[in-house]
Amino acid sequence: MKIFRFWLIFLFFTTQVYAQPCGVPFSPSNTCQTAPYVCTLDGYCANNQGAVNSGTPNAFCGGVENNNWVKFVAGSTSFQIRISVNNCQTGQGLQAQFFFTEDCQDFEAVTNCLNPVANNQSGILIANNLIIGETYYFMMDGKNGDVCDYQYELLEGEILSPAGVLVDPISILCEDGTLDIISTAVSPNTNSTYLWTTADGNIISDPSASSITVDASGTYEVFIEDDQGCTATTMVEVVEEPTPVLDFDFISPLNCLNNLTQVLQVNVVGGNQGYDFLWTSVNGNILQGADTPSPEVNTPAEYEVLVTNQTTGCTVTGSVTVTVDIETPVAIASNGGELNCLVADITLDGIGSSFGGDFSSQWSTTNGNIVSGANTLTPLVDAAGMYELLVTNTNNGCTATASSIITLNEAEPTGADISLSQPCFGERYGSIIVNDVSGGIEPYNYAFDGENFGLANERNLLEPATYTLTIRDETGCEWDTLFTIANQQELIVDLGPDETVLLGCEYDLKAYTNYPLDQIAEINWTPELVDCEFCDEARLLPLNSQMHTVQFIDINGCEGVDTVTYLVKKERNIYIPNAFSPNADGRNDHFMIYGGKDVLTVKTFKVFNRWGELLLEHNNFPPNDIAYAWDGKLNRQRVNSNVFIYYVEILFLDGWSQVYQGDVTLVR
Repeated sequence: MKIFRFWLIFLFFTTQVYAQPCGVPFSPSNTCQTAPYVCTLDGYCANNQGAVNSGTPNAFCGGVENNNWVKFVAGSTSFQIRISVNNCQTGQGLQAQFFFTEDCQDFEAVTNCLNPVANNQSGILIANNLIIGETYYFMMDGKNGDVCDYQYELLEGEILSPAGVLVDPISILCEDGTLDIISTAVSPNTNSTYLWTTADGNIISDPSASSITVDASGTYEVFIEDDQGCTATTMVEVVEEPTPVLDFDFISPLNCLNNLTQVLQVNVVGGNQGYDFLWTSVNGNILQGADTPSPEVNTPAEYEVLVTNQTTGCTVTGSVTVTVDIETPVAIASNGGELNCLVADITLDGIGSSFGGDFSSQWSTTNGNIVSGANTLTPLVDAAGMYELLVTNTNNGCTATASSIITLNEAEPTGADISLSQPCFGERYGSIIVNDVSGGIEPYNYAFDGENFGLANERNLLEPATYTLTIRDETGCEWDTLFTIANQQELIVDLGPDETVLLGCEYDLKAYTNYPLDQIAEINWTPELVDCEFCDEARLLPLNSQMHTVQFIDINGCEGVDTVTYLVKKERNIYIPNAFSPNADGRNDHFMIYGGKDVLTVKTFKVFNRWGELLLEHNNFPPNDIAYAWDGKLNRQRVNSNVFIYYVEILFLDGWSQVYQGDVTLVR
């Protein structure tokens, strides 16, 4: 059995009046298929005028001539209905019965059968075991074709309206928001009208539309009526969701402490749990977390958050303004300074930098040394290096730096090349001259024995005494030393007595002095000795008599002089034999030239026979050399004993040349 069900329907019973004397608003149908739904049977009236035979239901108790059909929805399981018939044209009356059918072909009788209800009479139909909500068909037919008026009176039972109204599920009304309520009329008939009402809410749209917009909580009722007068109504309860409160955590400005980034935080106070977040900003920048309660931002601007309740869909917006504080402090450091022999430590100068309760100062160095005051603007340092001042704005963490360079000037006088001129033997005054200064920075000033400083680097007319020399460089660094001017002993030089030497013999020239040589600055010989720049002795080979003078000059400029004369005796030591015996007995076998050390060379050696024939000739050879002797042969043939003539020219060391001639006897 097919069952119709309608949801959220409130039933209303309405008496309809046909447009004939009984005033019913519509007519029944001639067929089962087109039977109209009736909203009430109590008081319903009509007639079967104009009806024809549309077929006899198989469960009908009689025959059909001109039947009428209506249908209704059972609202109870049992019915009793009185049918009154009048104004019959033939007096035969009407037939009546209730049926259930699913297709208007196969019928099931659900009441007794009235066959007929006579003219001006009434009859009662009784139905039991009906299904609430099911549709049943009510057929009236003229007995033997009679046409009559009829009217119903519902004695027991209830009819449901076929019309209904459905309302879409509604959500929560958000505080200060609006809510659309959508309804749909459900009716087998057409042209339904709507009317919305409320006693405690507020409708802000057309209440006669199927859907309305409300802006307040309350109970809302919709009433619909179709073109057959069937009505339905239903009510919905609108609940308003309070808007939660957005609470923003304190947002400190973007600054150097937070690296110009900040995490915002919104907290939802009140309402249900479970929210979606959406952060936006026109001029700001969201780094991450735009869909969380805690986004990270890095630009000063206003940031707005839309918070949506995941359950109700209600939204609330709020905003927070992010500011920026990047005020940078001022850091100023002096140009530094120089550590030197006069300055052992320096106070750095950071005056002009930001200071006070909102600022901190910190000096640091990697290669210097801070003695004290590292967290002040004026620390004390005692080492060369780079010093950096860090000034911090303690409110926002922003910093500024400046630096000072401290140098170390180690260039201070450490010594000097000093020449002292001591008074020579018999003299009164000495002198001093500073030749060069080691270390320090030029120009130098000099002070002798506590006198005022000056540029003069020498001092004369110093009597024997001990003096103080102080040297000050451009920086002011000083070095001092003591020097002594003292009387000197006489510088004595002795070359010894005059000497006589043989030509060709060497002699040693030596100068003796009472001073150590490291006190002698110069040794000068006259005439100048070859390859003897600073020598007090030499070996000489005199060619002629010579006078030698030597001058010793000591480191004080004092001198000692001596002279010596060497007389050269020239004996011309030449020996030429007058006979020889070349008999190979090892004695006097060769005729040769013999000479002393004074001979430089034998320029010519010739031997002739008595007829003037040249037997031997040698030139430019040393004396005493058997290689240049005559062995008594001519062309490798022995010459007989005889007297021979010789010619010899000798060149001596002193350049003197002398010829020797004579005869020699060859003995066999």
